[in-house]
Amino acid sequence: MISPAPPRTLAAVFAVVALAVTVSACDEDGEREVGASDQGVVSGGSGASGGDGTSGGDGASDAGDANPGRNGGASGGPHVRQKMMLDNMPEAGTVMAAGEYLQRFTTCERYSIDPSDERYYPMDEKFDVSWGVRFRGTCDDGGHGYIRVFKTDGTDGMERFQSAYKADVAERMKRDERAAIKGGFAIGKDFAVIAPDGGTIRDLSASGLLVLNCNPNFRPTGDVATAPALVEGCVLTDEFVA
Repeated sequence: MISPAPPRTLAAVFAVVALAVTVSACDEDGEREVGASDQGVVSGGSGASGGDGTSGGDGASDAGDANPGRNGGASGGPHVRQKMMLDNMPEAGTVMAAGEYLQRFTTCERYSIDPSDERYYPMDEKFDVSWGVRFRGTCDDGGHGYIRVFKTDGTDGMERFQSAYKADVAERMKRDERAAIKGGFAIGKDFAVIAPDGGTIRDLSASGLLVLNCNPNFRPTGDVATAPALVEGCVLTDEFVA
């Protein structure tokens, strides 16, 4: 989706990251979209374990002997794959846990939750309470960009986040009907991520996060799977493209 962005500026291309978090691309406004619990554990997700040592989610039992699919999904039918995608989405609980979770899959150095950290982009200011966001985090991706994390207030906050993103995409589509066509933030159940470059985006494809896509012109291709988002008119996909 993206080439690295210089500090505090964004290349004018998500064309979109969000943790894509644009997760995948960058529109003409320069927005790249691709969003520890108290015990330091994230529930769900391909990198997390339940309290009994089993992997998060109950989708595996329903999948039977299905072969593994993209992003921890499974082959064997769209409903099975959808269920596993949704069950495997990580839930952080805290903004610190969200950062720790990302560190399992990609380079995320000097993680900070200081709201005055200079690594945030000016555009990040709009992702506030009106978007359901309570806390933010950021870290170095090992290159020349910064991963940004937006922690929502649980499921209700994530629903507000998705609604706000849908409205944002609709506004941008007045100028370009393909705005955010490749997707938006990479999201878990209670946090969203913006990734600064293609390498980070590819790393996140194994994390259980899903790409939020609210462009009605989006059509999945190949073996890309979709699952329902929390708001009508948006979908979640396992397509992490640079």
